[in-house]
This record gives sequence, C-alpha cells and structure tokens, in this order.
Amino acid sequence: MKARPSKNHRRKTSGKSRPSGRKSTSRQFLEALTGTKEDAYRRVLDAISLKRRDPKLSLSKAAKASGTTLKTIRKYAEPAIQNRSGRFDVTASDRLFRPIRMVTNDGEAVIRTTSSRMASRIADHNNALRTYVLTGDASGLKRFEGKVIRNGGKTYQFVTDRRTIDRQIRAGGIHFVDIYASGSEQ
Repeated sequence: MKARPSKNHRRKTSGKSRPSGRKSTSRQFLEALTGTKEDAYRRVLDAISLKRRDPKLSLSKAAKASGTTLKTIRKYAEPAIQNRSGRFDVTASDRLFRPIRMVTNDGEAVIRTTSSRMASRIADHNNALRTYVLTGDASGLKRFEGKVIRNGGKTYQFVTDRRTIDRQIRAGGIHFVDIYASGSEQ
C-alpha cells in the first residue's frame, strides 16, 4: 500500500491549466521559418489535412504519407491535435497560421489566415479552378459565384468568370504547384 504524500508534497490546483511550454505557432514564429523548417511545416499541414479528409486513417499513417513524423506534427501543430483514448487525433478545425495563394479577379493574392476553415474554402476553389483548367468543366466554379473572403480588413472575391480565368492562364498568373506561399512570397 502506498503512503499518501504529505501536505507539503501535494500539488495545489487552482482549476487553471499550467502553461505547457510549447512553442507558439504564431505568425512571427512561422514567418521566421526558412528552408527545411518551412518545408517541414508544410508537410505537417498536409498531414493534418489528410487526416481530416480520412478520419479512419491514423495520424501516424497520415504523417508518413505526407513525409513527416508524429513528433514533427506535435512540434509545429500541437494545438491542432488531441489525445483521444491514448491515440492522437486532429481537431475539427484549428487556428494555425497559413499563408495561402488565392486566385482573384485581379490575379493571385497571398491570404495570411489562421482559420483552417477559410484555408479549406480557398483550397476547394483552387481545386475547382484546376478541374476547369485541365478538363474545361466549370461546374465546380458555380458554387463560388459572388462569394468573397474577408481577411485582414480586405475583401477577396473568388474568380469564376471563364474569360478572366483564361486570360490569367495565358498571362501565367495561375499556378497549381503549391497552395502555400513560401516565405519569400509573403
């Protein structure tokens, strides 16, 4: 039988959680990332996105498919994961900083957001644009007609007009290599 700790050794709890000492995923922290660390952060975001799209997939397998590790995910995106019954899982949404490319009527813009839901809307629009560019099928763009995103005091309208899209393609203004803007583009 274990002896109870004396009063001097008992931990006092005030109901508030203690700071975890983890690194902040604030804009300043992430803008300071360069080269390899920036690539690692992008792979972490990809793993989180993959896990959200396929809930049956384990976070470890999502990490492996994205070319990263669970340790790296915990390092850069701890607020986006939680421990459920001894297993790590992602939260439904998160507030991690993401610089994302968005195609607007005026060309490509870099949206700096901390909303995973806004990032998903922009990614869905980019996927609809990609489908139109590769197949000519503009049906995916219809749901974005007249829709806007407000961020940082500015309003950005989703481009849906085919002539505008075709003009931007000819001018080289639409890129589908990576949705995340690099540190030099911000």
